Amino acid sequence: MPFPPSRVEEIFAGAAREGRLAHAHLLTGAPPAELEKLGRGLAANLLDADPEGHPDFFLLRPESKSRRVSIAQVRQLEHALSRRPHRAPLKVALILEAERMCIPPAEAANAFLKTLEEPPDHSLLLLTSDRPEALLPTVRSRCLTFPVIPGLNPESIPGIEELVSEWGKPSPPDALEAYRRAALLQSFLLSSRQKLEAKSGEEEKEDREEEENTQSAAAAGQLVRIREDVISHLIRAAWARANGNLSPEIVREVESLEKLRQALARNVDQTLAIEVACLRISGLN
Repeated sequence: MPFPPSRVEEIFAGAAREGRLAHAHLLTGAPPAELEKLGRGLAANLLDADPEGHPDFFLLRPESKSRRVSIAQVRQLEHALSRRPHRAPLKVALILEAERMCIPPAEAANAFLKTLEEPPDHSLLLLTSDRPEALLPTVRSRCLTFPVIPGLNPESIPGIEELVSEWGKPSPPDALEAYRRAALLQSFLLSSRQKLEAKSGEEEKEDREEEENTQSAAAAGQLVRIREDVISHLIRAAWARANGNLSPEIVREVESLEKLRQALARNVDQTLAIEVACLRISGLN
């Protein structure tokens, strides 16, 4: 069951007081910016100080245009964690968008496994990912996972307000409603893809330094990110409509959208996956 960020902070505070914090935690469910904010807040509580510039706080995020977490970054983090804390009782590492270390051949993730399996003394790892299905199972299994209820005021995507409004219009949960929603989502994703391809074409003319295959990988990654963000917005909108009342219909909608995200991460046909998800939301599958 997902938790609001305030509840996650309470759980961490209680575990810290009782000395039963796990060595690795995975924050997921919300978009990257919200997870980073929560991760920084947890680090501040654990260090009892602002983590920014703190000698016992380490931040690792994807770098370069391909947005990967590199093996060099992981090695550097491992070296830093191997030393004893300077001021705080423990060192805290915040690894943002951890799924980016799992991009094949996943050298960074495999290197990171040693730290997860045998964490240095006086260290705590906070991983964030809004796409936990893209993490290696060996990484996920070594973390205590906290699904987080997304905030209600995320950064907007052009046109997302119209999509959310149309998506959430009250109507009978029948097959017609399911295919209406499927068509809405398909159309929005197609439009987003066309805009991104047009933008990528313009940028390619200006920048010839990056290899063609890297450019393609980056573009594909952006498309996946847009799709993930759109699904996250729909999940947040469902929680907002619930207004604290977790009805069976809202729970089914959120679970169906989460299953859609997982199916798309496995490269299931997008059209089929969306139709199946919308039928599930209407209770027809």
